[in-house]
Amino acid sequence: MQRIRRRRGPSTMAPESRDLPVSTIARMSSPSVLHVNDAAFTAERMISEANSRGLDWTLLPKAAPAQEWRGITGRARRVAIGGAWVARLAVAARRHDIVHVHSASTLAHSRLGAPRYVVHCHGTDVRTAQYDSTRRASIVDGLLRAEAVLYSTPDLAEHVLVHRPDAVYLPVPIDVDAVPEWAPADTPRVVFASRWSPDKGVETQLAVARDLAARFGDLVDVVGLDWGPCAHEAVAAGVRLVPRSGHSDYLALLAGASVVVGQSAGILAASELEALAAGAPVVVPTQLPLYDDPPVTAVDPSDAADAVDAVLRGARAGWHDAAERREWTRKFHGVVSAVDTVTKLHDSVLSARG
Repeated sequence: MQRIRRRRGPSTMAPESRDLPVSTIARMSSPSVLHVNDAAFTAERMISEANSRGLDWTLLPKAAPAQEWRGITGRARRVAIGGAWVARLAVAARRHDIVHVHSASTLAHSRLGAPRYVVHCHGTDVRTAQYDSTRRASIVDGLLRAEAVLYSTPDLAEHVLVHRPDAVYLPVPIDVDAVPEWAPADTPRVVFASRWSPDKGVETQLAVARDLAARFGDLVDVVGLDWGPCAHEAVAAGVRLVPRSGHSDYLALLAGASVVVGQSAGILAASELEALAAGAPVVVPTQLPLYDDPPVTAVDPSDAADAVDAVLRGARAGWHDAAERREWTRKFHGVVSAVDTVTKLHDSVLSARG
């Protein structure tokens, strides 16, 4: 195990600490962090990288999966589960220097157990939920009271900076080395990466799927996840749905695609970025003015099926581009640089406390 060498001359390190393992010293000198909730595996990826450096970062998942709590019994169960979760959070928060909450929507409950926190905005929490009259006050107040604020996609700037001009943009982190490399199946396969829901631009997704099914029939395997309120419409459009399972299965699905079709909401979310990390060609039926020349085929929605057709025909000849797509993802969305940024932010939060 690598150890810190003794330095010649004076040292500010306590004598008994000089020969400790590097990982132990890192743990002693950096704040311990409790991540609350997760979104698009952001917390999981960053915690794994931080732990590999010897940092004390842990995760407290949300109290329960999203669901409806119907009737008196359901509401009583929700209160019981929520109360127990807040109590666990309160205990865990006292054991950590920083509480890093993922999603501003989570604050309505997490603030009961951890009134001092960093909040990480991921999308619908500030893009949609904050404009719901029943939730707005809680979300905006949560942003204002946070010790620091981060947001994960560039389109969120207009929704966050109006409240917190000091908010930090942290591009969605991807562990590129954990994503299998692109190896398209023998049968041409088009994979729709996102869930079938309005916030992902589902009408455009369905139109592209219908066009592909009409154009290619059984010659191309058009695949998507059985996920989202409009999944049944995807089936009617000619998409073969596969059940949601483990994350590794999803990554394998992306890596085996001839072409991945991304959402049309004008951003590159984790799904599109994971496809790029694999090296797969990605077509998005929208323009991406908030990004600086990403390695995707961005087209007008009405031309999306034509673009997919072109990529399908050229995919086999485009192996050399796969490495470029992987390296672009590593450079602009790598988890290593993300943890570097967040670690500095946490240090500044502690310094500001005095």
